[in-house]
Amino acid sequence: MPQHFSRRRFLVTLATGFGVVLGACAGGGQATPTPAPQPSPTPAPPVTPTPAAATTPTPAAAATPTAVAAQAPALTPIPGREVVVWQTADYLPETTALIKQRLEEVAQTNGFTISFEEIPNNPQGYNRFNAAVQAGTPPDIYRLYDYQTQFWRAQGQTDDVTDLVAPFLQQNGGVWEPVELTCTFKGRWWATPLAVNAWPFHTRQDLLDQAGFKFPANWDEFRQQGRALTRPPLHYYGMTLSRINDTNNHTLGMVWTFGGKLQNEDGSLAVTANDKAWLDCLALIQTMYFDDRIIPAGSVNWDDGSNNQGYQSEQLVLTSNPTSIYNWLLKNKPELAEKTRFYSYPAGPAGSFGQVDVWTEGLFKNGKGGDNARICLVALMEPTWYSSYINEQLKGRFIPCWKDMIKHDLWQKNELYAEYQKIISTGRIMAYAAPPLGAFGELATKFVIGDMMQDLCVRRLSPQEALANFVKAAQEIWSKPENRA
Repeated sequence: MPQHFSRRRFLVTLATGFGVVLGACAGGGQATPTPAPQPSPTPAPPVTPTPAAATTPTPAAAATPTAVAAQAPALTPIPGREVVVWQTADYLPETTALIKQRLEEVAQTNGFTISFEEIPNNPQGYNRFNAAVQAGTPPDIYRLYDYQTQFWRAQGQTDDVTDLVAPFLQQNGGVWEPVELTCTFKGRWWATPLAVNAWPFHTRQDLLDQAGFKFPANWDEFRQQGRALTRPPLHYYGMTLSRINDTNNHTLGMVWTFGGKLQNEDGSLAVTANDKAWLDCLALIQTMYFDDRIIPAGSVNWDDGSNNQGYQSEQLVLTSNPTSIYNWLLKNKPELAEKTRFYSYPAGPAGSFGQVDVWTEGLFKNGKGGDNARICLVALMEPTWYSSYINEQLKGRFIPCWKDMIKHDLWQKNELYAEYQKIISTGRIMAYAAPPLGAFGELATKFVIGDMMQDLCVRRLSPQEALANFVKAAQEIWSKPENRA
């Protein structure tokens, strides 16, 4: 019975699960084998032990799994204790629904309960979570976005989960570098990896073809095409300019092409008030918004879903976004999906760069779930379930955190995602050229870049004035002792 699931049985299960996974990975040089697509993820590997494998391993087959399993934490299910899980809503309902399903199955098998809530992916949702943390009543597990992992670590709110992650790090080719940069500090892991987001330009290839255009090689071509194709309500570029997450991504990805960056490699602040790269970039944004009018006027008030909706309603020629847009099109507007192609940023004086971010699951210290919460996090990293979740069920919404899982046919045999892989392999995280530590986390969480865009496009300050305000605010953040690590 689930309520009598013992500590000894769980440890045997954990060891058996790791053994099965590593054995599968050893042959064929492919990602963890994924069972045929099923409507429900199968929890068998982490919760249903095979006694023979656990008690009588053969020396050859068990040598590596045993070494890995020895690193696994000794987790004891606490019967009846609730684990509180909050996940921000994603544009694709399956992103969260499948996690809910997985955790409910694991909880039922282990004899505890899950309180699972999907909260809005907007300022109201963020404010609710922040208030819960400040009140000392956070959920046990909360989905963190990129810089938030280091922000909450620096605030002393999250637990070290190195013991949970370590057994998986050498499997499936290891994790991508941005995953490690995002999750670790001084060699310790402060969140469990969930997914890698790439930010390609979703582009209406049909409209470019009709006009005799190719995707713009540089920003001059970008503006020329924008003026030619913008016919309201159709606008060329869906750039978010409000106080929201997407503004961070859209602005920094563009700054890189001019040779600018936010941080130096040592984590110090790189941008200055007279930084030519930043000033040139801001001047271009202001020109595209006010003079060319190729960016929708309402983008200064957008939320993170507005550019998605603009593209999906055929009111944008292109926008930079993870493939939540494309996956929605596959289900709801397949004819528009067929007309869509992915590209990286147009080149500026410094070149063109892809952009990625990493999503994680944080374990909050003031949560009450204990080992039950940690069992849930392990279940979300179990390779057979994880590979099925990313590759078979979400089908391109995210890149897997583990390198070898990209050997799946989804990525190898689909021309659309071949371009997507180039973006990932050359991509930078927003905090480039350093990890997203405390200072970057505070800057991004407080939407200081969004404030600069509001100065530029709402208050109509000059690029020099807008950048000066931004640098002053950034310097205050970087000067805090707690943000230097």
